[in-house]
Amino acid sequence: MATSEKLYDIIIIGCGPAGIAAALELQKYQPTPSFLILEARNRVGGRAYTDTHTFTANEPIDLGARWIHHYRPENPLSIHHTPSDKDRFSYQFFNDTTTTAHFDYDGTSWSEASMNEAEKIVEEFYAHIKQYDSTKEDISMFDAIRDKYEKIQDEKIRRLVDMKLAFVEHYEASNLSKLSTKSYEKSDNDIKPCDLTLPIGLGSFIERIVERNHLPVQLNAIVTHINIPIDKNNSICISTQDQQQYMSKYVLITIPLGCLKKHGIHFTPALPDWKQNAIDRMGMGLLNKIHIQFPFTFWDEKFEDIFISSNRFRFFGCAPQDHILILFVAGKLAHELEQQTDEQTVEQIIQCLQPIYPQMPKPTKWLMTRWGSDPFAYGSYSNFKTGSTHETVEELAKECYDGRIHWAGEHTNYGGTIGCVDSAFESGHREAKRIYNKLN
Repeated sequence: MATSEKLYDIIIIGCGPAGIAAALELQKYQPTPSFLILEARNRVGGRAYTDTHTFTANEPIDLGARWIHHYRPENPLSIHHTPSDKDRFSYQFFNDTTTTAHFDYDGTSWSEASMNEAEKIVEEFYAHIKQYDSTKEDISMFDAIRDKYEKIQDEKIRRLVDMKLAFVEHYEASNLSKLSTKSYEKSDNDIKPCDLTLPIGLGSFIERIVERNHLPVQLNAIVTHINIPIDKNNSICISTQDQQQYMSKYVLITIPLGCLKKHGIHFTPALPDWKQNAIDRMGMGLLNKIHIQFPFTFWDEKFEDIFISSNRFRFFGCAPQDHILILFVAGKLAHELEQQTDEQTVEQIIQCLQPIYPQMPKPTKWLMTRWGSDPFAYGSYSNFKTGSTHETVEELAKECYDGRIHWAGEHTNYGGTIGCVDSAFESGHREAKRIYNKLN
């Protein structure tokens, strides 16, 4: 075991958005504290990653986060963004508009009357969820609407209702049967939707921030153990898989909630019960993307999205200039597909599309994410599962071990949004300020 001779003021574990934001905050101070970022991957950015080598494409292929959510002057990412005439803004997660094609699973188009009927039912469901008695024990969103849902007699309308309910499931990356009724709509902290799509891709945008600011990052540094001495005058020891040891006064942990749930880092002494309970209680969603490229564009190029009332594959984004369809899958289905081969999944997707496009060609390339199996993610982003509250987020953010171990990440961003890149950035800024104040 090789031990670094340098004693750092701060070691940041994880060079995703939260770790990057913390480092940027520390660089503002004079004198600048000595710090190092330990990143397990061979790249920075976490789930913000733009693929540039799989496809020959005009549009960037973002495998994880795609948008700067909640774009506004207060967004901590806005100061790093130079506006471009190629920027694209959207104001809802799924643009269910005139640029969206709607099909039933058999290829027939939905009538406007059916669409309106299903929309009315879904609005009633969500109104019922919002009216749930806050003094009662929390239940899942599906349990809150189960009785009303089971009264839908028309199977066609039920399929359309399922598709519209799936908007929330894909936004939160979990099924309604897992999501909290009492915490419904709390993840965005009442900030109006405004999402910015960048022409270079969000992953490339984040990577350039790191390069431009010359952040000190050690890649391929998989932290396995953190030893916190009882004597506060002794340094914390961080051990990595490659037998390296680093010494620091403070540690900021920014790894994903999914990795914390999997006990990826061993703490000595063990984490306090209240911290472990918060980790267990908070939800971790899974949203995967499947990019499929064809030899030519066989769908109407005026459509930005294709929505299908299938019980499996519902939401396709369209990139006609690159002949690519982007399928979004979430929750239970996303976990199931990770257990299949790419070829099995592609064949099932083709079977879903063929009733609508019987003359469609065979795909030439595809790329599928498996964030649920990724050892440095184990999921996509946090959500409020049944029984979790804003108090859970506060506990995830709360420092421990006499204030020497700090926590950041989108899942810790109490008082703000959760689940997004800007959420992670806000939390990183917050904790860097706290640690700096302790050093001074």
